[in-house]
Amino acid sequence: MDFEIVTQKITEKTGLTKEEVMKKILEKQKELSNLVSREGAAYIIAKEMGLDLLPKTKRRLEIKNLMPKIRNLNLSARVIKVFEPTEFVRKEGKGKVANIILGDNTGTVRLSLWDDQTEIATKIKAGMAVETFGAYTKDDGLGGVEIRIGKTGGLRILEESDLPALESMEERRIARASIRDLKEGNFYEIRAALVQLFDTNLFYEICPHCGKKVDKEKEIFKCKTHGDVEPSYTIVLSGIIDDGTGNIRAVFFRNVALQLLRMNLEDALEKRDALLDNTDVLGKEFVMTGRVRKNKLFNRIEFAANNVREVDFVEEANKLLNSLVSNV
Repeated sequence: MDFEIVTQKITEKTGLTKEEVMKKILEKQKELSNLVSREGAAYIIAKEMGLDLLPKTKRRLEIKNLMPKIRNLNLSARVIKVFEPTEFVRKEGKGKVANIILGDNTGTVRLSLWDDQTEIATKIKAGMAVETFGAYTKDDGLGGVEIRIGKTGGLRILEESDLPALESMEERRIARASIRDLKEGNFYEIRAALVQLFDTNLFYEICPHCGKKVDKEKEIFKCKTHGDVEPSYTIVLSGIIDDGTGNIRAVFFRNVALQLLRMNLEDALEKRDALLDNTDVLGKEFVMTGRVRKNKLFNRIEFAANNVREVDFVEEANKLLNSLVSNV
């Protein structure tokens, strides 16, 4: 629903002036640390006044029941992990993306924030209970689902929630695992060395508007949604990781691939003819989070990473020490 229509309905049903409604909306945004858009704040104001202006198709679902193409998604979940916003280069300029892992009693899901929305990631902390509204889901390209925030949607912090504590969800959902124990469909954190990278199909063309892969017809690039486009480029890396208990094929998409290479897209494109010869990541250990999925082409499982960081040996030593103490 358009912002002007929402504010008009509030004024009609409450008798407040437009200026009074706007003041309440601004106060609500400030109260919620500017984590919601003005449209989102308007919906909250309406609800607090007893006016249910949200579409009747609004859905409250558990994470295990999420699937692509759900609209008007309303989801209560606890913040499991917040990843720092990362910048990338596209044809029209720099962009930013940040990921938040949300969890409930049934599973975990990634909330992907883009450009101005990444400000949310700087104000949300692990352990907070939050509620999405005006959100939608899409295929995450990893065989799973991710959540996006719509133009009139947002994220608000819940003061009270019956969601399980962060500690119990972390232990159940993103505990450190060995490669030999990985199971298809689950989300894990693993520590492993990158022992091989495959030098095939590193870059491909995508639509600059929706990010989907485009088709090429006689030097013309076509997006199924946006028609003829001047494509942007993205990167995908694949290789083998090994942690001593086993090895598995791993895939690193887009910004995760750039995290691994410690490059921006512009530099990677400049070195594309000998990109892997210009990296020093082989043999290094990384801590990776991601999902184990079935590669239908090769009929085997693989690890699709959604975050990569170099090993912090002080942090790892503390984890080991804590583990030994807890077992005494």
